Formats: sequence, structure tokens, C-alpha cells
Amino acid sequence: MKRTWGFLTVGLLFSVTACTVTITLPARSPSPAPYETTVPTTPLPASPALVLDACPFLAVTEVAQLTGISAEIKPLEQEAHVGGRVEKRYGCLYENADQTAALAPHLQIVIPLKPESASVAFVDETAKSSCHEPVTIIGGVGDKTMYCESGKNQAKAVLLVGKVSRGEVRLAVLDIVKTRPDAYEMFAKLLAQRL
Repeated sequence: MKRTWGFLTVGLLFSVTACTVTITLPARSPSPAPYETTVPTTPLPASPALVLDACPFLAVTEVAQLTGISAEIKPLEQEAHVGGRVEKRYGCLYENADQTAALAPHLQIVIPLKPESASVAFVDETAKSSCHEPVTIIGGVGDKTMYCESGKNQAKAVLLVGKVSRGEVRLAVLDIVKTRPDAYEMFAKLLAQRL
């Protein structure tokens, strides 16, 4: 009787180890990453028919070169904070490890409600709410272009570029840490070409 139980035990162990059961579990989908946008190395060459976001208007390499940021820059689409009667507003924060989010470059592309008097008037109106006087005009760029010290943060400058493009008034507002006047002019020319 003891042998029978022994044979049964050995036989049962053999049959259990000989059978393999495969269990397939469904793969977990990864959690969604924060919204990021891809900025081409060569951004918009000319005015797009439709403005859908702000980040493609300035490449990260251009932002790094003109501001002197050495850390990796990640462009993050976010809501623009330019006020007033606007139809569309888009924002892009050029996040980097060299600066806090409050000091990181922030580009906003804004299209006012129609009818709007002119791009020049829209630039002037936005400058009143964004700038600490005095303002510096950059001639020959867009319909009206200027920069000034930010009225909200004395460490930052505000660059405003207004242009009528594709039958609508477009305004680019770039908040950046104060830098050289030639950098403001280079940013202004790039934005005016692409608005």
C-alpha cells in the first residue's frame, strides 16, 4: 500500500511538471505623457495659411543661440495669456534646466477678433498692458515691432511683432530674460518672416 501511494505521488508530480500552462496577460498601455510638440529644426519658412500652435514659429536651436541657454530646451504648447479681444491665442514655453518656468522664454501667437483696426493699433494696445515704459521700436520689421522691459517681471523683456498676413492681423509676443538688442532684432526678423 505504501508503494502504491509512492507510485501515485511520483506519477502525479511527473504529470504536473510535464504539463505547462501559459497565461497571457494583456499588456498595460503606458500612461499618457504630458503634451509636447515637435519643433522642426527648420521652422516655418513663411506665413502658414492657418495658425494652429506657437511652437513651430521658433526652433529650439534658434532660442538657444539667441538667448545663450546651454541646457536642453523642450517646447511645450500651453495657453497664451495675452488679454483683450482675441479670436485665437497660442502659447509655447521653451522649458529648460537653466531657468525657472517663470524666466523661460515664452512665445505667444495671437489673432484678434475681427474687425480690428490695424496691426499697429493691436501692437500698441498689447504694449500698454505688457510693457514698462520706455519702448524701443525696431524699424522695417513687420507692420510694427518693438521691445521693452516687462511690466510684470523686471528681469524679462517683451518683444512684440505685428503683421497683417493671409488677410488677418497676427501678433507675436515673446517674453524672454533681458538680452542684447541684436538678439531682439534677430527674433523679430524671424517672427515677422513666419507670421
